[in-house]
Amino acid sequence: MRLVRVGGSYEGSREQRLWAALVGLIGLGIGGLALVVCDSGSGLCHPTLLRLGAGFAAIVIALRLGRPVMRLLRRVRNGRRGERLVADLLSGLPDDYWLVNEVALGLAHGTIDHVLIGPCGVVVIETKQFAGNIRCWGNNWSVNGSRRADISLHVNSAACAIRYFLSERHPDLAAWVLRWVESVIVFTHPLCHVEASDAPATIVRYSQLYLAVLELSRKHRMAPATARQLAQTLASSQQPRDAAVVERSPLTSAS
Repeated sequence: MRLVRVGGSYEGSREQRLWAALVGLIGLGIGGLALVVCDSGSGLCHPTLLRLGAGFAAIVIALRLGRPVMRLLRRVRNGRRGERLVADLLSGLPDDYWLVNEVALGLAHGTIDHVLIGPCGVVVIETKQFAGNIRCWGNNWSVNGSRRADISLHVNSAACAIRYFLSERHPDLAAWVLRWVESVIVFTHPLCHVEASDAPATIVRYSQLYLAVLELSRKHRMAPATARQLAQTLASSQQPRDAAVVERSPLTSAS
């Protein structure tokens, strides 16, 4: 498998910002606690009351804002772990496959986790790190019995954006691109059970992804020259800092 773009920079910078916010909130809470402790034995003069009020306010703000930041940080870290697992798994594919990670197109909301191009066609992959029982019936989803918003919405809109982008850049291949692009959701948590009925995308567990790609390869059989052309077109669409096309072996890309 040829790695066109390493990826991880967007979620990595997001994680760094969350860590910085969490450290700032911890500092705010410690500062507030210090004000309360230092003034707790003082008389009730006006300046002391102000310092006590400021200290308690700082502690309350730090506690209230710290919980959602920690939840979001945990979600981002889990997402990055799932994306690394998928990238490592796909690195075992032959060299006629191309992987572009963390694709950003103006037509798609947010970034696209992975786009795999090769004999399988163009496969848009989104990773999810949910544990427990996951059920999908059409556009309706539930996780551990609780209803969830349509999990397939982002990957399907991303697939539409990829179809439009590649068709516009390669009008001679437009009819084929409409048939080549597939959307896949992969659940990477080891403790998940997935049930799907009439799903709007291919839904697999992490252990099933490799075989799903091979099955799509038997279905599409995209020529290697076409795969290379589409992969390089997609890589060149990124911002200047990401525009370089890098070809690496799996061992090199992991270093």
